[in-house]
Amino acid sequence: MIIEKYVKIGERGQIVIPKEIREKEHIKPEDRLRLINIEREIIIKIDKHEKQPELRALEILNEAKLTEKDWQEILRMRQKE
Repeated sequence: MIIEKYVKIGERGQIVIPKEIREKEHIKPEDRLRLINIEREIIIKIDKHEKQPELRALEILNEAKLTEKDWQEILRMRQKE
């Protein structure tokens, strides 16, 4: 799916990435973006290699807001394996 949005440049050269795109691409504060300028076009790429997979996994678990009951169910399921 292609999403096209227009944004304005702020006084200090800042832009706001629309919420729909941030959510779709899981862009969070402090994530790094790479900008590539090619003949009047700017390409923005998400630098996903910055974070170690273990740290990203912890972020996902924290975002899930699992309860104690959820963790107990996960442990029960793992013990059955």
